[in-house]
Amino acid sequence: MFSPTRRAVALSLLACVAPAASAAEEKPLSAETIIEKNFEGKATVEFTVAEVYLKPASWAVSSDHHWKAVPLQVVAKDTATTPRVLVLVSGEVAARLKQLGVEDPAGHFRGKVLRVSGTVVRSQRRDGPEYRISVSSLEQLEAIHKP
Repeated sequence: MFSPTRRAVALSLLACVAPAASAAEEKPLSAETIIEKNFEGKATVEFTVAEVYLKPASWAVSSDHHWKAVPLQVVAKDTATTPRVLVLVSGEVAARLKQLGVEDPAGHFRGKVLRVSGTVVRSQRRDGPEYRISVSSLEQLEAIHKP
């Protein structure tokens, strides 16, 4: 029967733990970095909010109708022109913000630094590329503070 040495066991345990530790220490990406590198995939993005728009109720998905709220669109300040980096907040999360006392999401988020975790998806619009992060949980909004 084969029995691994202590050193082999320790190395295999460290190999499993090391990637998780390095992922937790990653710096958030800026909106500029996403645009420069045409980044797509899982990331934490930090940017100053320029505008917050309530999407029309007709664009809301059926689950958002259930929560009686419409999605929010949060646009990064440094990318107000094309290409854009934006966060799409689900109606469920918008409703939860309202329950927590955030009556005016545009006023609450505008001008603040927002850190969002999620998957960055690039799409092509007529006026140029657009980078989107969908937020379906409040836990994806990691930090909000004044710049």
